[in-house]
Amino acid sequence: MKFQHPLSVRYADTDAQGHVFFANYFTFFDEAMTGYLHAVGLSPTALADLGVDFVYVDAQCQYKGSTYFEDALRIGCRFADFGRTSVTARFEIFSGQTAAPVAMGRLVFVCVSRAGRGKVAVPQGLIDAVARYEG
Repeated sequence: MKFQHPLSVRYADTDAQGHVFFANYFTFFDEAMTGYLHAVGLSPTALADLGVDFVYVDAQCQYKGSTYFEDALRIGCRFADFGRTSVTARFEIFSGQTAAPVAMGRLVFVCVSRAGRGKVAVPQGLIDAVARYEG
């Protein structure tokens, strides 16, 4: 994946067994997605200015390994599929210099109007920005 978001595991991200608590991987995905939006040139604030917000409707993660306090993570992110009102983002998390991901996942979100909260079309500006970035 072209975009890689760096993240250091905080102590608060870990559980009693000392590794990252499984649900926190979704938080990592969300943080990487925000970074990806900035990288493509359309921040969440810019989307809000267009009157659009995201609502998650599906979240999946496959765990391939473990990560621990102070591990340096790289989170790959890309927008893989555009529907009429939805977008699927895919993620891979790497720890240190490992070649194999320790987790892989996806988030599906629906675009909604900030005013009425009803579904709206994926903004063409978002599709164009991703296409320019991904080349």
